[in-house]
Amino acid sequence: MAEQKVLLVDDVDYTRQLLRNNIMAICQSGKVKYKSFTFFNASKASAAMDLFSLQLPGIVFLDIELPDASGLELLKKFKALKPDCFVVMVSGVSTLDNVKQSIADGAASFIVKPFTGDKILAALRLYERYKES
Repeated sequence: MAEQKVLLVDDVDYTRQLLRNNIMAICQSGKVKYKSFTFFNASKASAAMDLFSLQLPGIVFLDIELPDASGLELLKKFKALKPDCFVVMVSGVSTLDNVKQSIADGAASFIVKPFTGDKILAALRLYERYKES
């Protein structure tokens, strides 16, 4: 199976590292079909937009609270550029409004911080089903 590109967008470096480590561990465990991903990281919306435009990743883990823009606005831009992009919102601000708005704007899933490996696994399995349809 071809290697997939994943964009990790969070202003906290530790959170991006934790996401990457969880995804790599899940791939190595054989719990998903993908054996590896190519990772791209951004701590700001501006950098994320540049990377997204250049790489057109298949899956994005996107924080809502970014220093230079809202992740919800970025979600709309990503979906406009690549409608089939699979976006997982990741936020410590899990209000009902945030979740509803994320899904309405095209997010495939929403993970609340602090997240667990099981939540990342569930998102990756959902991504696999999405890619197969």
